[in-house]
Amino acid sequence: MEFIFLIDEWDCVMRERQQSEDLHKRYLDFLQNLLKDQPYVAMAYMTEILPVKKYGQHSALNMFREYSMTNQKILEEFTGFTEEEVKELCRRFEMDFEEVSNWYDGYMFKKFRHIYNPKSVVEAMNCQDLENYWTSTETYEALKIYMDMDFDGLRFDIAQMIGGGWQEVMQILKVSEKLLEDTP
Repeated sequence: MEFIFLIDEWDCVMRERQQSEDLHKRYLDFLQNLLKDQPYVAMAYMTEILPVKKYGQHSALNMFREYSMTNQKILEEFTGFTEEEVKELCRRFEMDFEEVSNWYDGYMFKKFRHIYNPKSVVEAMNCQDLENYWTSTETYEALKIYMDMDFDGLRFDIAQMIGGGWQEVMQILKVSEKLLEDTP
């Protein structure tokens, strides 16, 4: 019998216990023993904030194919709701597509130009109210370390967006990727 493993935010141990290298190693060993080359593993799908390669010194988890938010490859349409799916949901729940689009059109990729945040769209449809549902799933403290680094003016960009201004997303994504590469 084969199983599909779904592990949400697999890197939580790394982020929450940054100073505990022994715990990191034991956790990575656990994942390796659980998943790598096991006959009962059909697939492992793990979400994360930091890439697996971030922990490259421990090469035990080298069997994954990674997809980042900036390059989804063949998985674009599965990252969130497509524009057509949101239009259908708006018809079904009698909500204005233009308003929903203005609130939740969060990702833009190569093939699927508009991908919508699924958590926010579902909440908006269920509650019949447009709000910022996604930010209630995590504290801003998790991002504070990166804002404090202020790499390439990131703090100003974030402040400007919070104040209603606009920033080029690709610039912010490039800064974020650079921060992840440079973070110990």
